[in-house]
Amino acid sequence: MLSPSSTTIVFRILFCALLATSIGQSVMLTTLPSLGRQASLSEFHIATIMSSSALIFAIGTNVWSKIAKRAGFKRILMVGLTGYSLGTLAFASAWMAGFSGIISGTNLFLALLISRSMQSTIMSATPPSAVGYAVAISSAQGRVGAISKVTSASNVGQIIGPAYAGLLVGFGLLAPLYSIVILTLLALALVYFKLPVLPPPSQQHPTQVIESGAPSKTKTPYIFVGACVCVFCAMAMMQQTLGFFFIDFYHYTPVQAARQVGFAMMVSAAASLTAQFGWVQKGRVSKETMIMLSLPLLGLAYLLLFLQGSLFILYTAMTFMGLGMGMAYPSLAAAATTYCTPAQQSSITGLITATTAMGYIIGPPLAALIYQFDIALPFATAALLIAITACTTYITLRQHKKSN
Repeated sequence: MLSPSSTTIVFRILFCALLATSIGQSVMLTTLPSLGRQASLSEFHIATIMSSSALIFAIGTNVWSKIAKRAGFKRILMVGLTGYSLGTLAFASAWMAGFSGIISGTNLFLALLISRSMQSTIMSATPPSAVGYAVAISSAQGRVGAISKVTSASNVGQIIGPAYAGLLVGFGLLAPLYSIVILTLLALALVYFKLPVLPPPSQQHPTQVIESGAPSKTKTPYIFVGACVCVFCAMAMMQQTLGFFFIDFYHYTPVQAARQVGFAMMVSAAASLTAQFGWVQKGRVSKETMIMLSLPLLGLAYLLLFLQGSLFILYTAMTFMGLGMGMAYPSLAAAATTYCTPAQQSSITGLITATTAMGYIIGPPLAALIYQFDIALPFATAALLIAITACTTYITLRQHKKSN
């Protein structure tokens, strides 16, 4: 095990690595609808790009999680950051070719789809290696806080990313994407020079144990993995819809819509970060309690988005969503990795880190489809999905409590 001072350094480095990729992802999600409208691509084109890359990402995280167990977390983290840098450069260059008139229509769509999919193949190594490293150096009791310390980078990135995109979008819609390459390369250098090499888990004695009373070979972890997928599916539906909603409902231009989406995501991420630093990492509330608080809060947020008629209600909903997400993912992830056997650890870690991508496989195309019937319907569908998820997890937690 690492010393306390070394552990602190490790968490900071892992945080910075995921922060760089999180900023990149939030910049991409903020600008993608506006990029699509500017290039005369439809909602379905954008949804297909998001969904296809998410499918590859979901498969990749599971594969890379197993590779990291054998090859070591640092090495695979560096592979992921390298792939993210090169992939972002290729994806932005494909957009540039479209805006320059070199390619258009179907050819532009295919170029974007292929470049983004190739990026997802390699960048999917980053989350499982970072989260796997955090799990490997933490105890079962401190796992919620450990996962939160690493994954809170996503929330910080969602605060910085939209503001970053809004600042640079004035120089062109592609300026934020190109600049992300610099950030991820800096993160790669930090990992290379500063992150200690941790022996692969296959060479260590198992340090993680299942909670007392939890059955061997239990299927319980998969319930929480499924809940994570549903949470991110709802979020993907919101992100796919919001940019187009600002254009079609509030009649903003693509650039104005990108800025409004950025501000809305900043509000949500700030609330999420408040929840993580205020409650989650301090360990004052159990993971089970956080799960049962966060899911109804998310359901309320999506319901408000469906009913909203003003920007004030929209930003209130985004605040509730941020608070819910700040508690939901780390608590669901901790529950999944706690209620599993040591033999299941790598596969469950891989699945947990893939849940974001799994949600984005289904969410964007579903949102694009029902958007054609009613531009607010994706928000209502997301609220219903979260309500079902809350009921399922509540039943699972009650059954687990009774069995102990």
